[in-house]
Amino acid sequence: MEGERKKLEKMYQELNKEDTNIKKWNQALIPKAVLLFPSLAFALTFLKINTDKSIIDLFGFLAISGLLVSGGIFLNYLLSKGR
Repeated sequence: MEGERKKLEKMYQELNKEDTNIKKWNQALIPKAVLLFPSLAFALTFLKINTDKSIIDLFGFLAISGLLVSGGIFLNYLLSKGR
């Protein structure tokens, strides 16, 4: 029983000793905006230019594009694995 208590105290001290850097959601907003801007700009211009298209068409276009890119990456992996 005493050994378990010492182990738990040791773990508790190690956990408190570690320096955890937890960032708040509003820290580093500029990098987050830089990452999100191209996607938002594409979506808005897609819907602005293609007024007869809906948001479902946009998601379909992005899904097919993602599948094509993923397929290319997978083929590249298969071809480079053989070396």
